[in-house]
Amino acid sequence: MTREPVLKVENLQTRFKSVQRGKFVHAVDDVSIELYPGEIVGLVGESGCGKSTLGRTIVGLEKATAGRVLLDGVDLSTLSGAALRSSRRALQYVFQDPYSALNDRQTVGEAIDEALLIDGVRSQSDRNRRTRELLDQVGLAEVVKDRHTRELSGGQRQRVAIARSLAVNPRVLICDEPVSALDLSIRAQVMNLFLGLQKDLGVACLFIAHDLALVRQAASRVYVMYLGKIVEHGPSQELYDHPSHPYSQMLLASAPEVDPVAERQRKAPVMVGEVPSPTSPPSGCRFRTRCPLAIDECKQQVPPAYKLSPGHSSACVFAKDLHRGKRSALIAPPEANAA
Repeated sequence: MTREPVLKVENLQTRFKSVQRGKFVHAVDDVSIELYPGEIVGLVGESGCGKSTLGRTIVGLEKATAGRVLLDGVDLSTLSGAALRSSRRALQYVFQDPYSALNDRQTVGEAIDEALLIDGVRSQSDRNRRTRELLDQVGLAEVVKDRHTRELSGGQRQRVAIARSLAVNPRVLICDEPVSALDLSIRAQVMNLFLGLQKDLGVACLFIAHDLALVRQAASRVYVMYLGKIVEHGPSQELYDHPSHPYSQMLLASAPEVDPVAERQRKAPVMVGEVPSPTSPPSGCRFRTRCPLAIDECKQQVPPAYKLSPGHSSACVFAKDLHRGKRSALIAPPEANAA
């Protein structure tokens, strides 16, 4: 794998005007990430932490307040006209909800045909051939081409959405929880399809999810996001085996067990407190108001990203102790304390 990233995000910041006069929502704050050709990178965190806003900003659906998005080393903010449109086609987004991602008035063929037209395929016969190929790639029969998208199941819709994204031969896919809105019975089917296509086509992918088991299965590297900031980043196996930020530890420990018997017996740690308002984030470490390890130093400065091992870093003053297992942020649930 080449060491030149296909996508590089540098110090990205996205803010929105709040309903409160003079205040802003700090949705994404000084985030830097990298994607290399052909790899899947996970982005995890609680709902509302800024994951989707980061993805939407990368592809241009939201406007960045500061920072840069570079595709093959080219800053997208410096492009315009045909050059910008070409670069935008290389960055595609797969939405979480397949029911709102597609136009109910269009047939499947029309939805894919539209993408092919944008990609410059002028011949109707070429577009028809390519549509058949794409439907076959995502495991749909050619007969669905003439059906309206509203007639399809959720799994079929998401397959069409994936086919439409692939129609323009993207280099990067931003997948925003692409299976979370689907029934459990078909999540594995769509996920296996996606992983197979990604491997065959060599597309780089930022996989946004709250399902930590799914990310562990799919991603080679993982970024952990909390309240607009990346708090930990590392190789998937390393991060799951040695979570080195209090938030990462508690997030992983709170993930449900696959085995229902084990899940009923499990005593999950308590995630204390409420997520602070993104209009008024805490000073210093943003997780400090919920962290059982917080000290005065955590209030005074934003912790740097401490390097723990090759490719693994954590923005916590106790990162090295947590990585070595000398400390734990986990606290017992009330039932265990009572015992």
